[in-house]
Amino acid sequence: MNVEKIEEILAREELQIAPLWKRFVAFVIDELLISMIILGIAWEEISQNSQDIEIALEIVSDYTFSMFIIAIVYHWLFVKFYGATIGKMVVKIKVVEVALLDNPSLMQSFLRSLVRFLSMVLFYIPFLFILNSRVYQALHDRIVNTIVIELK
Repeated sequence: MNVEKIEEILAREELQIAPLWKRFVAFVIDELLISMIILGIAWEEISQNSQDIEIALEIVSDYTFSMFIIAIVYHWLFVKFYGATIGKMVVKIKVVEVALLDNPSLMQSFLRSLVRFLSMVLFYIPFLFILNSRVYQALHDRIVNTIVIELK
């Protein structure tokens, strides 16, 4: 859907796009939560080897794949069922599918989560699409036709 159509829908429904600072704060909160989950899972192993930093770092790197899976599932299910991750809930923003202005479908939220993760793997470069969009759509939002709105 083109930007003019999205802006028309937003104006008609009296909705506003989430400001970039709120999206950034939500991003930081979510990344910290995911990191804490991984740290909690690996804590026993890390604490047993805390004297040897190389072993501790190796343990953390062993959990990298788990972190990726947890991040994808976290974003997928929270966006599907709540329209927002915990970080987004804290700053009062929500992901909605453009046509229905409702939570994205199961497939949309999964694909959004997957492309979002791939954007992170690509050094966050695809996130820069936000700066080239009047409605602040990142690559993952453009692909699945979602926007992030501010809640009243």
